[in-house]
Amino acid sequence: MKNLKKPKIWLIILAILHTGPGVIIPYVQMGGGTEHLATILIFLCLSVYILYVAFMTKGQNQARLSVVLCVPVIIFFVFGALLNLQIMGVPVAPFPESIFPFTVWSLPVITGLLNWNAQE
Repeated sequence: MKNLKKPKIWLIILAILHTGPGVIIPYVQMGGGTEHLATILIFLCLSVYILYVAFMTKGQNQARLSVVLCVPVIIFFVFGALLNLQIMGVPVAPFPESIFPFTVWSLPVITGLLNWNAQE
């Protein structure tokens, strides 16, 4: 239970969900061509950053980087929903489908804020 209050577990879960169901599976479903490859590669870079924060940092640094890395994505989801934005012809944050990704991206932020001043 104590580990659930740390950003690391949520960053690992986020990286797995972002990479698999969030990026690779939709890319394969779209045909896997080069038309959207640049966008897919940028999204995969984000997974590398998430894994870096999860495995190469700890304590206060991990908590703060979790917040800094995930808050912009949450803001992106909010603006995407409000402005009906699309990526590759697909809505960014259609309601109610966007509730799960919004929650998954929020958990590292919440645990990061709770551990903002954590000692090593």
